[in-house]
This record gives sequence, C-alpha cells and structure tokens, in this order.
Amino acid sequence: MSRSNPKLTRRHLLKGAAAATGALLASAPGVSFAQKASTINFLRHRAQVEPITILINDSPWFPGFEVLVNNYVDATGNDVNLNVTPFAGMLEKSRNAVQGNESEFDILNLNEQWYMQFYAGGLVKPIKEIKPDFELDPNVIEYDSSTRWDPNVRYSTPDGEIYGLPINGNIQLFFYRRDLFEAEGVAVPTTWDEVEAAAQVFHDPPQMHGFTIRSKPPNWEYQAYLESYGTSVIRLDVETGEWSVGLTAPEALEATNVWLNLGRNYGPANYADMGQAENLALMASGRLAMAHMVGAAAPNFDNEDQSVVVGNVGADVVPGGPAGRATMSGIWVMGIPHNLPEARQVAALTFLEWALSKEAQLDYALAGAIPVRQDVYEELAGDEKLGWWMKAMGDSTPYIKAQPRLAETPQIVEVVDRRMSQAIIDELSPEEALQEAAEEIQAILEGGGYNVTPLE
Repeated sequence: MSRSNPKLTRRHLLKGAAAATGALLASAPGVSFAQKASTINFLRHRAQVEPITILINDSPWFPGFEVLVNNYVDATGNDVNLNVTPFAGMLEKSRNAVQGNESEFDILNLNEQWYMQFYAGGLVKPIKEIKPDFELDPNVIEYDSSTRWDPNVRYSTPDGEIYGLPINGNIQLFFYRRDLFEAEGVAVPTTWDEVEAAAQVFHDPPQMHGFTIRSKPPNWEYQAYLESYGTSVIRLDVETGEWSVGLTAPEALEATNVWLNLGRNYGPANYADMGQAENLALMASGRLAMAHMVGAAAPNFDNEDQSVVVGNVGADVVPGGPAGRATMSGIWVMGIPHNLPEARQVAALTFLEWALSKEAQLDYALAGAIPVRQDVYEELAGDEKLGWWMKAMGDSTPYIKAQPRLAETPQIVEVVDRRMSQAIIDELSPEEALQEAAEEIQAILEGGGYNVTPLE
C-alpha cells in the first residue's frame, strides 16, 4: 500500500514466494499432490486483480482504515494506493473523477450528505452490474438504507439497488460520567425528561455542567430530537411518492424546546458556541456529566494524554422522546466510479468485499476505526478495553435514522443550521425559526421538482 504514489508492492515478493514454496513442496515428504497443487495455485493467484487507488479523507478514523488496507495488501498481495485528501477537497475531487473519460480513482469515499448525488446521477456503478450474484452479508449494517437507491422515488429505500457499501459507521451515542452516576445512585437516562432530571443533580457550574448540546453546527444532533418526537426535517411517503417538511408540526416545536432548554439551562455559559471539539474537551476535562455526540469520540475519553476521566465514562443509546429513541446516521460509503474499465471495477469490489468481512472489520475496530458489522459490535461488547462503547454502538442499530439524502441536502442542512442558530441566540423565537426553515426547505424541494405536500 502507498499514499498517493506506489512506493510499496508485494507482488514481486509473492511471485518469488510462489516459486520457492512450489520447489519446497515438490520435495516435501507426506504432502499430497492435491495439497501441493492447491498451495502453489493459491500463491500464484494472490495478486491477480488490478492495483487500485482509493480516495480517502484525512480524518480521526483514517489510521484504522490504513491498517485495514495494509492487512488487505498483506493477505492478498494486491496493490493499493491511498490518495489522502482533506475533507474540504473530497467532494470536488470525487465529482471531477466521475466526469472524465476514466476515473483516476477506483473507489470513492462518499459522505452521507453527498452520496445521493452520485447514486442519482449513475456516477457510481450499481454493485450487481459488476457482480450479478453479489449478496450483502446480513451482518453489514445498512444505516437506514444508505447502501441503496430507488430511481423511481429518487431516494434510498430498503428495496433499492445497492450502489455503495458502508465503511465508517458513525452514529451518535449518549456519554455520561459513570463514576458520578454510580456515586449518586442515578440511573442512566433513556428519555430526555430523565436527562433533565439527572442534569439537575449534577449541574454545578462552572466546575460541573449537567448536559451540553452541539450548537455549532446544530443540525446533526438536533435531528435526533425531532425524530424522537415523531417528526423530521423532511420525510418521504414511499407509497405515494410525496415529500413533506416536518418542521411546522407541533412535535417539532416540542422537540426544539426540549433541545434548547437542555442546552441553555445545563450547559456552559457559551452554550451557543459549542462545537463537537468543545463538547469533547469539556467531557474529557472532567467538567461535564452528560453529552450527546458522535460515537467516534469514545476513544478520546480513554486517552490519558487527552482525558482526566479515563475509565469513568459510560456510553448508551441516545435517549428519546414520545416517539422513542433515535440516533442519526453520519456514515461514509464507498462507491465504484461508473467510468472504469471492467477489470478495475472488479479489483475495487474485490477490496470492498474483503474489507467488509468479519475478520477484517474486527482488526479495523481494534485499530481505532468504526466498524460496520453487527456481529463485530456483539463480539467486542465484552472487550475489556472497547466493550463499554462498542456495546452501545451495537445496541443503537435498531434506532438508526437517516439524515436527509437528496441532491439538495447541502442546501437543506444550511437552512437548518442557520435558523436553529438564530433560535439558540434568541434572534428568532423557536416558532419563528421553525416556520422560516420550513418555508425555505419547502421552496428547495419544490424547486427540485419533488412532489411536496403543503406545509401544515
């Protein structure tokens, strides 16, 4: 494997190993002809697919992905280049790759808020067009149909065709100070009302804050509140093909008030300026009792160089409201560009199938990345080091909800972030923020040619 340029290859080593092993086996006593032939044939065919280049973002989970790729190269002899790119450049590079005569990349790493553009435009190849008998292992989590696309309704649906495969299983978790909860005899909250009750016990600013929200930007975590109250930013009725905007529903106002109340009353004084890094630092510094954030934050709390609460943080499924619990998906999928020769498509799929195997995903998880298999979470639930949050990840699978997945998603997310930020600082009332956001999103959907029901 190499980054950007092929500096490392094992193909010539494997060819030499095949010859040497063949000679050794030929004279080895007690080894059958069938065994000899099988072993020699395996070694000679380990590196029979084209080298591939993967476009991958430079991220906290990249070291785990690098281990995954190194393991693949070691196991198969197949060559892999990694083009490691800052997040800000990923979308442009991906778009450019699929617009030319032949993509420079064999695999694109696509964010959940982008992938629909590539699915809808046929810019990545449906997996069964590469391998007609392909079947997705049922242990691979699909994250509310993120792997699929139905062109008839222009959305990801459970019976859509598979276009991409998950590689980074980011979802949200609920983190809490296990030592404090045990000392006070407080049960781990399962509802937002219970979160507030627990926050009242622990909130003692500035030394300790009961709970915090992510306010910069707010959209991802905020959507979990909407879902737990039975509404969402947008929703598709698959049977009728009609879209609706859920921000004017009474449930949206209830969810928004709960979200604002928790952030304002139990967070730090700068609650309107709390991003993911700030929330993580507050918990790691021992000044936060509870937080709702990305599951990938978990290893930071056990890092002695970054955290004073090592061994004292617990994790659980995100609490819920009247409609139940919800955790928002924030994953990455990998797609194979449409403009590749068949041999390169086959080579790309060979890697993806290997990468999603249980053994590969176990190593991936142990290297610090976020696996995408349910059986891996179940196996690691009892792990002495990782079990405390791997179990919570596995327990969260039934509650995964999708973010909006339309070509217009970036526009929709911008509206939610802007209007909810105005509500946080009292520039708009919650009612005004929701109404303004709903009208803007309604206009975006109508402008995109979607069949949209009138606002409530």
